Amino acid sequence: MHDEAQLERLHREHAGAVRSFVRRRIGDDEADEVVAEVFVVAWRRLDAVPAAPRTWLLGVARKLLANRFRASRRQRALYERLAHEAERGPAHVGDAASGMEAGVLLRGLAALRPGDREVLLLVTWDGLSHAEAAEVLGVRAATLTMRVHRARARLERAIESDTPLPPAPATAPLTRPSSYGA
Repeated sequence: MHDEAQLERLHREHAGAVRSFVRRRIGDDEADEVVAEVFVVAWRRLDAVPAAPRTWLLGVARKLLANRFRASRRQRALYERLAHEAERGPAHVGDAASGMEAGVLLRGLAALRPGDREVLLLVTWDGLSHAEAAEVLGVRAATLTMRVHRARARLERAIESDTPLPPAPATAPLTRPSSYGA
C-alpha cells in the first residue's frame, strides 16, 4: 500500500514535467504512451527512485525515447531494404512476388499490422520454417502456422484493395451506341 501511495505522489508531482520533456521531443501523439512507460519503470524500480526524482524520471524518459528512435530507424531501414529489393525486380523479392508488381506487394505489406508483417517476413524473406519462426517469436508452431495463414489472407485483401481494376478484355467491343432507347 505504501508503494502505491508513493507512486501516486510521484506521478502527481512529476508527470507534467515528464510529459513536457517528452512532448518537446516527439509531439503529442506518442507523449502519453512514453510518460506511461516512464512511470511503469518508476513503479518497477521504486526502491531506486532518489529523494529528488525529477531528473531521474527525465533520464528514464530520455532512455525510452532513445529506444523508440532506434526502433524507428531499424523499421525505416527495413522498409528501405524492402524497397531496394523491389527495385531489383519481382524475381529477387521472393516467391510471394512472382508475377506481381513489387510495389503493390510492398504497399500491401506496409498496410499490415506489425505482427502480420513480422510473421510473413520471417517465413518469406528470412526463409525460416514455421517451426523456426515459431521459436523466434516464442510461440508454438501451430500458433505460428495460423498466424501466417491469417497474415497471408490479410495481405491478399490489402493487395486487392490496392490493385487497380484490370482493363477490359481486348475482345470486348468498344463501340458507342448511336441512339439510346431505340
